[in-house]
Amino acid sequence: MSIEIAKLIGGFIRWLLKGCKTSLQDEVEGNFDATWGGTYDTENYIIGVVTVVIILGIVIWLIF
Repeated sequence: MSIEIAKLIGGFIRWLLKGCKTSLQDEVEGNFDATWGGTYDTENYIIGVVTVVIILGIVIWLIF
């Protein structure tokens, strides 16, 4: 999985969790201050990877 795709997914999920009140472009580009991951891009990357793992786990569980 590409790092950029993981950051994009993480920014999108974070935007959804904030109730779509912020700018999606700012979320994806990391234009906000980081809270727990060092940089906003790192936080988006971690959220993206966790989201993909959860989605893959659900899909595998449903197939088998």
